[in-house]
Amino acid sequence: MNEKKSLILMVEDEEQVLNTNCRMLQRRGYNVRTAQTVSEVCHQLEEQLPDLLILDIMLPDGNGLDICRHFREKTMNPVLFLTGKSDIRDKVEGLQQGGDYYLTKPYNFDEFLAVIQMLLDRQKRIEEKIKEKYQASRQIPIGSLRLDLSDGHAYLNNTDTGLTRTEFSLLRLLAENQEKVFSAKELYEAVWGSYAGTDTSTVRRHIFNLRVKIGAENTDEYDIVSVYGKGYLCLLYTSDAADD
Repeated sequence: MNEKKSLILMVEDEEQVLNTNCRMLQRRGYNVRTAQTVSEVCHQLEEQLPDLLILDIMLPDGNGLDICRHFREKTMNPVLFLTGKSDIRDKVEGLQQGGDYYLTKPYNFDEFLAVIQMLLDRQKRIEEKIKEKYQASRQIPIGSLRLDLSDGHAYLNNTDTGLTRTEFSLLRLLAENQEKVFSAKELYEAVWGSYAGTDTSTVRRHIFNLRVKIGAENTDEYDIVSVYGKGYLCLLYTSDAADD
């Protein structure tokens, strides 16, 4: 599968500069869109947000700084200022308004391309870290057992344990409240969503099947324990406890 091309929106009112840079970026595999006015940029941003925004400051109908502020309200994707305004105060203002890098004209093409690649690579790493953090937050580790909340499966040493939906819900409730004792009635009403009455056989049967599937009998890392006269709880044993 081909990797998705990064979309670059280049905003530049000098047509020769715009066309030259556009051709150069396209030859290097980027998907490039262009705009020459503030109104064109705003229209394009409503249609699709680019992975990278390259901005001139002085435009026929407005200011690139205003575009940058508008862009920052929508996304944290990188912004590269490419402009003839070289005063240090302009650079500082550009960065303060949300720019990630500031290049002044005339500029070196190799530096221009290197900065673009650097900004896109950095954004990709940020997004990957956010994704990893989100995925980690959607999982409950219990020793070598892992509950994946995103797909509703439990994995033992990365192998699907084959839990039913009810068994997974039961295990999740116990795992999210480790060392808390739940009565059979509480478990039934929480997982099955109805009044339990005096019947405890359904919960007992599911606990038995659950322990078999997650290998509770064959590990010293975790267990689902029956507390006489009270109910059930999930225990995660520490390495010290296991050594003892």
